[in-house]
Amino acid sequence: MGVIIRQGFKATAVTYFGVALGALNLLFFFPKFLSAEEIGLREIIISVAMSLSIFTQLGLQSAMGRFFPYFKDESRQHNGYLLFCLGMAATGLLVFGGLFYLLRSYVMELFDANAALVNDFLWLVLPVTALMMVQTIFEIWARLHLRIVVNALIREVFLRLSLTLLTLLYAYQHISFEQFMLLFAATYLLAVLILMFYLRHLGVLFLQPKFVRIDPALRPELLRFSLWMMIGGAGVVINERIDGIMLAWLAGLSLAGIYSISFFIGTIIDMPRRAVGQIAGTLVAQQWKDRDFKAMGKLYKQASLNQLILGGLLFVLIWGNIDALFNLIPNGEVYRPGKWVVFFIGISRLIDMANGINSEIILNSPYYRFNLGSILFLGFISFGTNYIMIPIYGLVGAAAGSTLSVLLFNLLKGGFIYQKVGMQPFEKRTLQVILLLFTSYACGYFLPAAEAGFWSSVGSIALRSALMGSLLVLGVWKFRLSDELHALVSTQLGRFGKGNALK
Repeated sequence: MGVIIRQGFKATAVTYFGVALGALNLLFFFPKFLSAEEIGLREIIISVAMSLSIFTQLGLQSAMGRFFPYFKDESRQHNGYLLFCLGMAATGLLVFGGLFYLLRSYVMELFDANAALVNDFLWLVLPVTALMMVQTIFEIWARLHLRIVVNALIREVFLRLSLTLLTLLYAYQHISFEQFMLLFAATYLLAVLILMFYLRHLGVLFLQPKFVRIDPALRPELLRFSLWMMIGGAGVVINERIDGIMLAWLAGLSLAGIYSISFFIGTIIDMPRRAVGQIAGTLVAQQWKDRDFKAMGKLYKQASLNQLILGGLLFVLIWGNIDALFNLIPNGEVYRPGKWVVFFIGISRLIDMANGINSEIILNSPYYRFNLGSILFLGFISFGTNYIMIPIYGLVGAAAGSTLSVLLFNLLKGGFIYQKVGMQPFEKRTLQVILLLFTSYACGYFLPAAEAGFWSSVGSIALRSALMGSLLVLGVWKFRLSDELHALVSTQLGRFGKGNALK
């Protein structure tokens, strides 16, 4: 347990540092040194490669951990499980990469009218897809051996620092944009090589074919589970990326670039949910095994309430300061049309967080196959809303379409859970939290607007954030809107009081 706690703490610190680097890239270096069209191009190449890599993994991102106990035997190199998974992924790459290659002319036709520059770099998609796929498998293998810090360092820090360096090299004309894109793809190769050397250093890079052994009775279950997880995982990634891809297709790369900046700001709200989801998934799996629905229902409500409070705090701070934030972004007037994208993406993330851990409950249940139907539903709705709304409303249409899709998606999942086990995530305090969020935002709204200058904007952000954040934190504590957060704030206030008493 000590190893898990140490690794978890270090990985969390690295992840937040990586988010800060990502914010620096997207909110400063990119707008300052790259055009909106160039930002959009990079985003589309990454989006297509990431979506394709989920298919090529054949569900291994979920199946590797689930079935590892059946292979675990270090004396036999875990029965060649790593080599087997790499072989499966290679098969997936041949199948889906081959399909992409055969259909590339149709893909190019889609982008030809509004985003022709994509077609000049479309050849990068398959190499980046392959490298992302192998990187993911190596990361999971390290995680199965209770090592996650180096994974986080490579994914969150190395790749982003490399991107910063390449952006500066391009900005000062040491490399061309074509070289920028090529070297950007090469950073994924370096990430894979570093992971390989790290696994070898740990003594777990098991690649000897003679040890490969798969229980014949396990094969059908493994393949069946992997298929379901492939479709579900692919659906999640595609639905998170589909709005940007469709925006480039239907409206142009410049709008896709603007959208990516605003989308990133909106998704900051989602950060607390990622940590909660990782922890909750393990607890929910055990609760399903024990049929402990009382504990699961309590966890469902706790996660919903606390995620709504934490996500709501971030939403209020971001949206309350949105004009000042765009004042601080280089060439901010170019990207200011994405202001309402931040609002709608933020609302969609808040809806997702307020619905608690419905995805974790379904994925760890005997009804995990329902995930396929719900993902297909989400994909259909996302495509339909974006196809209709982007030509009419542009940037805002893409964001609003995503918000509508997320709302319907959560209604579907929540309704299914309620039907099967009679649980729902909301309570009386949910409405009280929403009222407190509105009140906190309203108090900040009536403060004087920030002027265009740097220090004026910084001062405005500091003042509004202090007012809105203090009101929200004190309201949560005073009215005991969360037992967990109330205890945490009380502890900190107690420590502060003791510190003052000592003085």
